[in-house]
Amino acid sequence: MEKILITGANGFIGQHLCRTLLDHGYRIRGLRNEIRTLHFISESEIEWVDGDLANSESLKKITDSIDIVIHAGAIPRNDLRKSWNEFYNVNVIGTKNLLEEASKSNIKKFIFISSVEAAGYGDGTNPRTENDPPFPCNNYGKSKLEAEKIVLSPLWKFERTVLRFPMIYGPGTFLIVPKLFGMVKKGIYPFIGNGNTLMEFCYVGNAVESVRFAINNNVSNQLFYISDERPYTIKEVINAISTAMSKKYIPIHLPESVAYCLAFLVEIIAKCIPVPPIVSPFSKKPVFTRETVKWTTRNINFVSIEKIKKLGFKPPYTIDQGCKLTAQWLKENGF
Repeated sequence: MEKILITGANGFIGQHLCRTLLDHGYRIRGLRNEIRTLHFISESEIEWVDGDLANSESLKKITDSIDIVIHAGAIPRNDLRKSWNEFYNVNVIGTKNLLEEASKSNIKKFIFISSVEAAGYGDGTNPRTENDPPFPCNNYGKSKLEAEKIVLSPLWKFERTVLRFPMIYGPGTFLIVPKLFGMVKKGIYPFIGNGNTLMEFCYVGNAVESVRFAINNNVSNQLFYISDERPYTIKEVINAISTAMSKKYIPIHLPESVAYCLAFLVEIIAKCIPVPPIVSPFSKKPVFTRETVKWTTRNINFVSIEKIKKLGFKPPYTIDQGCKLTAQWLKENGF
């Protein structure tokens, strides 16, 4: 069976990739740059390599005897603790370093896990498609877009595929859990406006299956958006979480103008007191911002996956199944 290199193998998505691919008979070499808790794989199941994407020396021979590279390692999301140089060195130069190392080996495919943030927001009416011009809004998105360009350039002799992931949830992540599952657990959810704004809420199992699809099909040198079968309204997402947790909640609808003023106030306080719970411990961003109000009241954050669906890909999990599996894992782990 083929051997796959997965960068960021001990991260949230990386662990799910490892688990699924191991279960399908692949051998895995995993790149990591720090020790993290393993929820879905054991230390002994993976051939681990410790390295730093930004340090080309630490990647020497990492693709030897490898058939396929899945590049999921990166500085994730828009982390205000990180400078542009850090994003650039890891997400852009790190991707180039890995591609150059892969070019010295006989790999067949290079699958790059990118983000919808490489494209920025949509026009407020239509879902974003692969043909739309990109306008990334933050350093994370800008670095992912630059990395995409390098991956898809004609410099490399092996097949390359870029998969743009949206917000990913599922067992093992605690980034989105406190905001959505946690709020529902408290029995209350504050909607901004009517809650009918469209958003992407992609179960990790669907994201992983898109990678398997890219492994097993001819999708060479192409870019694809990946998500669930369709976008959801924010209200649909919260209702699915509520059902999965068997927890009723009281909806509170804040007028957009009120939410905007509240977000502005939180941003001001965050500048003066930049500590939790005013700012996120993961990103140092205020916990509530005017940008949050923007994307939760306008249809600017949803995509079309028709391009890859036309090639035969079908996300296997519904939102109800994804939320149920996530809620079950959270309960088993004492959330």
